[in-house]
Amino acid sequence: MIRKKLSLQYNKSDFAQKLQALIKTCAMYYYPENIYQEVPDYSKKVKVETSLIKRIKRENFIKKKLCNKYNLKKLEESYNMFEDEYSKDIFLEVVLYRLFDFAILRFPLFYSSVFSQLSFIDSLKISEEEIVLWQDIIHLKIYDLAKIGYDIKLWFSPGGILIDFILEQYKYNNLVKVERGDNVLDCGACYGDTAIYFAHENQGEGTIYSFECMDENIDIFKKNMELNPEISKNIILIDKAVSDVSNQKLTFEKNGPGTNIINPTPQNNIQHTTTIKIDDYVKENNIEKIDFIKMDIEGSEVKALEGAYETIKKYTPKLAICAYHLDDDLIVLPKLIKSLNPKYKLYLDHNTISRNETVIYAKV
Repeated sequence: MIRKKLSLQYNKSDFAQKLQALIKTCAMYYYPENIYQEVPDYSKKVKVETSLIKRIKRENFIKKKLCNKYNLKKLEESYNMFEDEYSKDIFLEVVLYRLFDFAILRFPLFYSSVFSQLSFIDSLKISEEEIVLWQDIIHLKIYDLAKIGYDIKLWFSPGGILIDFILEQYKYNNLVKVERGDNVLDCGACYGDTAIYFAHENQGEGTIYSFECMDENIDIFKKNMELNPEISKNIILIDKAVSDVSNQKLTFEKNGPGTNIINPTPQNNIQHTTTIKIDDYVKENNIEKIDFIKMDIEGSEVKALEGAYETIKKYTPKLAICAYHLDDDLIVLPKLIKSLNPKYKLYLDHNTISRNETVIYAKV
């Protein structure tokens, strides 16, 4: 019945054929790793379901959940907004991955040799001194990145360095990237790692405007600026939350790097902040141009983009917008970006082996 429903709605479409083929293929396999693991465990082998009945049940379960979770017509519309086949393939894999509470699909990155560099990255630490954050889960040390091509020192983690400086999460195939002289809005600056990366990429000839509202993150941000006095000259910290209105007072509960200000129901670790609208900030500070906007703000991306309407309309900046915090991000964000400027060309990539770090890139 589910198969018939899908076939009737999406008969012969490229999207439907690929999605159904992927579902059918994945229904055969099961991977025993933890769904949130950050580093591949190659000792755990692929399991194959030998029972045809169980395969069919699993396949139908996937299709039913797909229909319940997504508006398939809107999902296909979003899929077709992306420019290249790689982006479209990543789109399908991200959708399928999100349907399960167990690991049934491995992203291509799982099989990359890039993870062999983690032990080398760990050797770049220059001190055993450690900062422990967020219920003893996050451990930061000081690393010197000279051996991987960056004259940078910072408090960070091997996984974070891998994503930001080796995989270069906020760069897409040399098509969408920070370039020499670019002014950058770094929304969700966290520890200052992305600000420092962007300042390296614009070669000190543009300004990085970093928005971060969580006290713990700001403390580390400032430490990282102190470690890099030359490169940080072009980085400005704005201690506010980016949104669609300015001067709104918010109270939220601190939850490590995943802290969000959406519908906050604070109980413990309470903090207060004030919002800022990008259009207001750019106008009030007489910023002459914006070349690149990055957003990783835990589900507030839609409001932040809406608050950047005039800025995007005027300057058509390159965009790198995270699309993994909310279930409908892959439907809502592409459509919103296209509504801001129909000339934007969209691309997609996924930068971990778990559900985190899906990024939509856009360039006119």
